[in-house]
Amino acid sequence: MNISFEKKIFIGFIINVIVVIAAAWIFLARINPERNAMTDSTLDAIEIALFILSVILLIVVYFIIRNQLKAKEAAQKLLEENKQLLQSIIDNTSNPIAIKKLNGEYLLVNKNFGELFGIANDKIIGKTDHDFLPKEIAETYRNSDLEVAKKLVELKSEETIEQKDGVHTYIAVKFPLYDDTGRIYAIGGISTDITERKKLEDSLKATDAFFNMSFDIFTVARNDHFIKINTAFTNTLGYTQKDMDEIKFMDLTHPEDRPTSDEVLAQILKGNTVVSFKNRVRHKDGTYRWLDWNSSIDLKEGIIYSAARDITEKITLEFEQQKAVEELYENEEKLRVIVENIGEGVIVANADKKVVLANYMANDIFGIEEDDKISTDLTTHFELYFPDEKTIFPAQNLPMERAFNGEITDDVDLVLWNPVAREKRRVLISGRPLVDQDNNIVAAVITIKDISQYKKMEEELEETETKYRKLIGFKNEAKDDKDKNKPL
Repeated sequence: MNISFEKKIFIGFIINVIVVIAAAWIFLARINPERNAMTDSTLDAIEIALFILSVILLIVVYFIIRNQLKAKEAAQKLLEENKQLLQSIIDNTSNPIAIKKLNGEYLLVNKNFGELFGIANDKIIGKTDHDFLPKEIAETYRNSDLEVAKKLVELKSEETIEQKDGVHTYIAVKFPLYDDTGRIYAIGGISTDITERKKLEDSLKATDAFFNMSFDIFTVARNDHFIKINTAFTNTLGYTQKDMDEIKFMDLTHPEDRPTSDEVLAQILKGNTVVSFKNRVRHKDGTYRWLDWNSSIDLKEGIIYSAARDITEKITLEFEQQKAVEELYENEEKLRVIVENIGEGVIVANADKKVVLANYMANDIFGIEEDDKISTDLTTHFELYFPDEKTIFPAQNLPMERAFNGEITDDVDLVLWNPVAREKRRVLISGRPLVDQDNNIVAAVITIKDISQYKKMEEELEETETKYRKLIGFKNEAKDDKDKNKPL
């Protein structure tokens, strides 16, 4: 059975009191004159017993004290070892750690705490914050200490400290320390450097701001779900993040686009980057939007990053343009059939004065089969004359040129002389400008009517008429008219 040191002391005290009382009784008995020899013998025996008991008691006390001293020494040694162990542990943590008395004096600090402020640990112990920190910072720390001591609660705060490599941000946690009676006797503090985390948070905030400010759709997907979407996604398709947490993204794909989309997703999951993949995605209102996707995957994390752009209007416009082009080709073909069957030469030139259409009659007049080799400037192919075949016709007055100036011309009579084929044609040329809805000239068209045969027949008819008039005795009126016009 283990007996505590206090009980051992108490038992020794009781025995000692008994010995003292017994010694006092013997002393009183010996001064009694009526004692006899037998009494003296009894007293001697008692004295011897008390002496032996005292010796035993002294020996016991000696061993008790010695054991207690050893225990105290062992406890002191253990305490010192524990203190060194604690110091070693806290010195090898990356966090600055400190313990203060209620009056603000430091009881314990670790190596990182001293390095944080550039002061040796032995110069911090027993000092307060006011002894080595600027007054403003020291007051802030002291106020937080007092708040912990007053409220007896853990206190967290964010602190910034200027260091050699710049300003660092720390999360400081302060807490009360209690003795075995439950009374607060000190304040503990642990600080964690969150500078890199703070930078990362700031970077993530900036990234998140960019993520949501972009007009393009940004998505982050994992396991068939969009785990993060930006504002553009919601604005374009109507779904919120809460909606997408419940919907598999492939379920939004148009049924006709699903097979191709599955193939593309399989390529992405293999680590391939997909650029400009187009498919239709269902809007929350049930309609479909065309999206142009760029996607890549982080194979290690299994996360797919995608950017997309709504191209619905572009696709619709392209479809309408294609339809318009097809209709234009159809109308152009109809027009070509009509133009080819017109008995006059027809030439159409664009705003750049390039011939874009010439019918068979025009090709025959110019002696050129390929339309784009016909020039809008007739002087390139012919010598131009007025009907008298002597006066040169000015090129700027040609119907095509005037049409590009916005003028309408009808039946301009002139002679075309082809110096290569050595062929002459008498023609009537008419011109019209072609304008768009804004009244801008976008093209010009001319018609060329070859009247050479008519003129030849007219001349032959006139000669025949003159011949027969002479035979029947009529004067040559044409000659008479000329004679009348001769000067006297």
